[in-house]
Amino acid sequence: MSDRTTELDLVVGSMFTTRPEEDRELYEDEREWLSDIQDLLREEGIDVDLLSRPGVELWEGGIDRFMDLYQLRQLAAYIEKGRDVKDVLSANVPDDGEPDPVLVAIWDGEETTRFPHLINHQADGGYYLPVDFAEPIWLEADEEVAEDDEDAEDPYISFGSSVGLQRELAELSGLLQQAGVPASSGPMRCLKVLREAADQSIANDLPVIVW
Repeated sequence: MSDRTTELDLVVGSMFTTRPEEDRELYEDEREWLSDIQDLLREEGIDVDLLSRPGVELWEGGIDRFMDLYQLRQLAAYIEKGRDVKDVLSANVPDDGEPDPVLVAIWDGEETTRFPHLINHQADGGYYLPVDFAEPIWLEADEEVAEDDEDAEDPYISFGSSVGLQRELAELSGLLQQAGVPASSGPMRCLKVLREAADQSIANDLPVIVW
């Protein structure tokens, strides 16, 4: 990975941040948390091993700007809905901070999308698992996290499918090319990084960590 600054970083590797020989107490805490996550995911029909290979990192990548991911999601939603995409690339972050109503309708469940693992996933702090399932899973974070910050909204963590993301990005790549989106644009660079992350996740049977 280069030394350039990116606003979103991606790692394909273990969800453990430490190995047992480095910090036994922290490792045991993380193992307990990951074991609980495994059980919750299993209740959702997702069988994945999060406990093996602690501390392993096999690939790193970065997305230049949050806006690149936001615009990629916009483009996917606009193309799916048959809307003109020409204004998306020239748009700036809304002054009022309000997200695009087209995306909001999908996030709120008012509209469906065939790109759920791209659009309905946590932009920062989520994970993609090397398992195929239809929709991202949102799990409530540890209650202690919420208790430590009374002003924070109820925290959730999203788990998408690397397999589903790979499939969505393969389709979207062709659609963006047909729509004339430049290969050098931020959203297309973002798509390339996400696609490589999904490929590496599936090939190595390890999660993608987005932070």
